[in-house]
Amino acid sequence: MRVSTNQHPGFSDKLVSIPESNYDLLSGLIDWHEISRHLELARGDYDPLSLFKMMLIQTWQHMSDQSVADAVGRDLVYMKFCGFSLEGAKPDASTLCRFRNRLVAQGLVDKLLLTINNSLNANGLKLSDGKYVSSDATLIQSARRPRKRYESKEAEPDTYESTEMEYSDDRDASWVKKGDKFVYGYSATVTTDELGMVEAVSSYPANKSEMGRFPDSINDANLKPGQKVLYDKGACSKTNQAFLKENKLRDGIMRKKPKGKAMWHWNRLRNKLISRRRFVTGRTFGTLKRTYGLSRARYLGLVKTHAEVIVKSVAYKLKRALNYFIKSRDYCVQN
Repeated sequence: MRVSTNQHPGFSDKLVSIPESNYDLLSGLIDWHEISRHLELARGDYDPLSLFKMMLIQTWQHMSDQSVADAVGRDLVYMKFCGFSLEGAKPDASTLCRFRNRLVAQGLVDKLLLTINNSLNANGLKLSDGKYVSSDATLIQSARRPRKRYESKEAEPDTYESTEMEYSDDRDASWVKKGDKFVYGYSATVTTDELGMVEAVSSYPANKSEMGRFPDSINDANLKPGQKVLYDKGACSKTNQAFLKENKLRDGIMRKKPKGKAMWHWNRLRNKLISRRRFVTGRTFGTLKRTYGLSRARYLGLVKTHAEVIVKSVAYKLKRALNYFIKSRDYCVQN
């Protein structure tokens, strides 16, 4: 039998006093109405904004779909933040999973990051001056462990011929060697501002060269003319330098050592100065992997992995903005 999904506050909500939390502060920092309007295409039985907030809690607390569904059903602070009433039904794990699939199918995830960025800027929570951005790539292991599997068919009675060999059912993932380790999965290029706040995300199979995908990653960032793009030696090529010049962007790509020659002194100094500013992107990767579990993907396929990177980047950015807001105004609120 279909349950009622009414989320309007009832009689019980007026009697219960829910303690203040940092989530209440966050509710005032973002234009949630604009995000809700953007999520309308993913509407189901429940308010899509409520389900998106569940995804944020899931990321911050490192929960599974079932765990966050249980938490929202019993924790009053989570219930208030997501906009559910005490009397109404709460979404289960399968409802959250279907909502995530609709976000991916409708292509709403990339625009979601842009909407969050614009909202933070409008509320004065963008601290950088926008003179430069730092971009870098990181590897993400596939949700499936690689394994060999042969597909074959019977050509003649008792005679079989091999038609295809698969390493995993995650067919979008690929192999790459980094240092002495082989990784089966994906590679995400993240562009951050001067403080490490995520501005754009691009995702690829792990074996796609950084040099070849550099223009696509920069185009996804929607940079303004005059901004400087900092990147490591993996994107050093005349083609990429010409691309930056054509788009009126300043070249901040580190230089490679010429084969059989010593590196020019000024290039060594240039690389050193760029490295001093690029550390913020590495710090962002460290937090996303250590705190938000981005070392390994949760879902199958490039599209879903890309969506996961963006949602976790949004959660990281909102947490950073909230911490700055609390610190700047000397708030002491129970979390």
